[in-house]
Amino acid sequence: MNNRLSAKELTERYIFDVTRRLPAAQRKDIGMELRSLVEDMLGDRDGNGKTETENTSDVLAELGSPAKMAEKYRDGKSYLIGPEYYMQYCFLLRIVLLAVGFGMMIATIVLAVTGEYQTVWEAVGSALSNIVTGLITAFGLITVLFALFERFAVKPHILQDTESWNPRDLPEIPDKKALIPKSDPIISMIFIVAVIILFNFAPYLMGVFTVEDGALHTVPLFALPVLKTMLPMLNICFLLGIIREVIRVMTGRYTLKLGVATAVLNIVALFLACQVFFDPQIWNTDLVSQVMSLENFVIPNAAQLQILWSGFTKYFGYIFIFAFALDSAISLYKGIRYGKKSGLASGVAGE
Repeated sequence: MNNRLSAKELTERYIFDVTRRLPAAQRKDIGMELRSLVEDMLGDRDGNGKTETENTSDVLAELGSPAKMAEKYRDGKSYLIGPEYYMQYCFLLRIVLLAVGFGMMIATIVLAVTGEYQTVWEAVGSALSNIVTGLITAFGLITVLFALFERFAVKPHILQDTESWNPRDLPEIPDKKALIPKSDPIISMIFIVAVIILFNFAPYLMGVFTVEDGALHTVPLFALPVLKTMLPMLNICFLLGIIREVIRVMTGRYTLKLGVATAVLNIVALFLACQVFFDPQIWNTDLVSQVMSLENFVIPNAAQLQILWSGFTKYFGYIFIFAFALDSAISLYKGIRYGKKSGLASGVAGE
């Protein structure tokens, strides 16, 4: 059938098949460029004894299939995550999925033990649903992150430029104390995921509880309606914590850049956490009277309990400040200490 097509028809079909694989904004210009290229190549074949259609067919065959030609115009990037990033992507994906999976399992077990589910099958079904949802979400986030790395040519610390590699660029064998055990960020991510589930799905479990006649009775620490309105800020805070641990996994050792990144993420997360936990409305103001009404629970008198509760709500936020400040200080200290050693070694090697 193609033997009956004219030279112009062959050219236009080829251009159409190439440009349809490209972004709409590029099609017109690339179509004009291809048309001009075909005309130039045909001009070199004048007087060779073949018809115009035969020469056109030869030219298009020389240019290659439309799919390959379109790939050239896309700079060869027809993949979401390319080979330069793929190994690191798989490495990080395994760790994050492991952490999320364990975190979801722990949270589900806690909910089951506290009587959240009526039957075993309900617990199993909820566990499978939550775990699958969590894994899919984690997979999507990591994939999008590396797709952005690919799209904007961002190189994380674990990625090295292989094109301009030089033996002098070989990294120093670090002090063992400078290495970050993979178990540390994994355990942190598992804990954060469990806390996310607790705050979002069972915040009433964070409180005072007792078992009466086989039933669990709880007095939540938080004013649940108010907590619900503040969940977006808390979830961002938790997400920043996961990002911090992901960066630690990707870096693998203490560096000054890691210390600065940790401090910045902690400051933002701390600001959000303070907005929540320093707000008096977040706390259950009726906790003392509700606890006093519990049976089979050994408690001090109401006045003593009120003093304890007031102190807890007043100083709870300072616990977060101390924890974030300590984590940032340790990361910065180790980053400066081991980063200096690495920098001096690199300078000597460069000489």
